[in-house]
Amino acid sequence: MKRKGYLNWEEAFRSIWQNSGRDGIWHGDATSLAEKFDASENDAESVLEELRERRLIERLSAGTYLLSKWRQRDDRGTP
Repeated sequence: MKRKGYLNWEEAFRSIWQNSGRDGIWHGDATSLAEKFDASENDAESVLEELRERRLIERLSAGTYLLSKWRQRDDRGTP
């Protein structure tokens, strides 16, 4: 049995930030996040929940999240 990778909220947020659109919207979900980090879908869902609790992202709909405190892409630095 293959062991799944570790996923933490900081790495997940960095990836979401870097892969969001100019409007601060990320089109993804626990499945896509789990695949990117070779983690379990349950771990990815837990990380998304933690990011929501930290008020770093807001769920707009299934598979769509808004980054809180978004800066325009030209002004973005590393989160």
